[in-house]
Amino acid sequence: MKKFISLFFTLLLFQFTNSQLQSPVASPRAKISQKVGLVTIKLDYSRPSKKGRTIFGNLIPYKQIWRTGANQATTISFSDDVKINGQLVEKGEYHVYSVPGESKIDLVIYEKTSAWGSLKSFDESLIKARVSTDFYDLPFAVETFTLSLGDISNSGASLNLLWDNKAAIFIIDALTKEKMITNINEVMSGNPSKADYQKAAIYFYEEELDINKALKWIDIALPDSKDLKYWQLRYKAIIYEKAGKMKKAKKYAKQGYEIAKKANSPDAMNTLKIVYDRLHN
Repeated sequence: MKKFISLFFTLLLFQFTNSQLQSPVASPRAKISQKVGLVTIKLDYSRPSKKGRTIFGNLIPYKQIWRTGANQATTISFSDDVKINGQLVEKGEYHVYSVPGESKIDLVIYEKTSAWGSLKSFDESLIKARVSTDFYDLPFAVETFTLSLGDISNSGASLNLLWDNKAAIFIIDALTKEKMITNINEVMSGNPSKADYQKAAIYFYEEELDINKALKWIDIALPDSKDLKYWQLRYKAIIYEKAGKMKKAKKYAKQGYEIAKKANSPDAMNTLKIVYDRLHN
């Protein structure tokens, strides 16, 4: 019995010493993974809230290094080389620091170190890029610190910083055009598939490159057939429109719209109707 009681209290003590109270995190962590062009960009940062405080120039002093978030240093990674505000950043993972001023803010892409939070000073040899942009006043307050990737296109995106009544925007160039043209030339000189021709045609159309090549490639990828899907006909319509071949563009738009109606696909109908209406105005 004594052994049983001793074991009972031992297990009870173990349970209490290993139980933990779940409570909200003051600065919850956020992770973002976004494909931009051919590059995957990842952000990992903690998000403090304003909580009635004045942020810039007070909680975060001007002209001092800030970890660009809370807790551990913010990190950013790029799966391939990019440019930020015109400065080259090679592929890799980095710490992100910033230095706010009254009217401008510097963003510092820094070699990843064992440093946990902010730095007292920079080691210049570890700075991979330092760029500056205007610090805009907002007509409202943003409660929780936010980093986001917006204005995403084939060629790049914006890195947006918002907190309290301030906002800053940095431009990321994913260097897509150079990579895509090289890739397309390599594929086309080999044995391209119909899918390769379609991707190349759409890219040349979207980036306003050689429309005649886009026209040639889309016809190889999607030769006229009763089996074409409505989204394929939309591609043909908009590429023919761009090439100035309006008669065929109208034909493809109409065919695509009719197929979308039969498929009872409202989104596709709306998309193709926009093309159809534009071509008939």
